Amino acid sequence: MEKIDLSGEIKKIRARGAEVSSTTLVKTNTLRIVLMALRAGARLREHHADGRLSLQVLEGEIELTVENTKHQLSTGMLADLEARAPHGVAARSEAALLLTIAWPSSETEAEQAEAAAHRKTGYS
Repeated sequence: MEKIDLSGEIKKIRARGAEVSSTTLVKTNTLRIVLMALRAGARLREHHADGRLSLQVLEGEIELTVENTKHQLSTGMLADLEARAPHGVAARSEAALLLTIAWPSSETEAEQAEAAAHRKTGYS
C-alpha cells in the first residue's frame, strides 16, 4: 500500500508554472492514476484513452467535452467515460484533476471468476 498526499502533489506540479502539468501517481499494467493541474483557460485537445476512465475534479471548474457534448464539472464532481470515448478538457478556472484509467486484465476466465467472487466479500 502506498499513501499519497494529493494536496502536496498538487503544490509540486503547480510550482512548475506550466499551463498544464501532471504527475503519474500509480502505474501498473491495468491501472493508471494521474494528477493534473491546469491554469484557467488551459485546454487538453480532443483525445481518447484505450481504457475506461474517471475524471474527478479536486479543485476548480472545467468543461469536459465528450463526443461533442459539453459538461460543466466543479470541485467534488466525478465523470466516468467508456474506453475510447473522444473527449477534451477546458479549465474554466485554475483546476486540479485526478484521472484514473483502467484496462481489462489478461486474467483467464477462471481467474476472473475467482476475483469477481472475492469482490463481493464484505458487501451487502
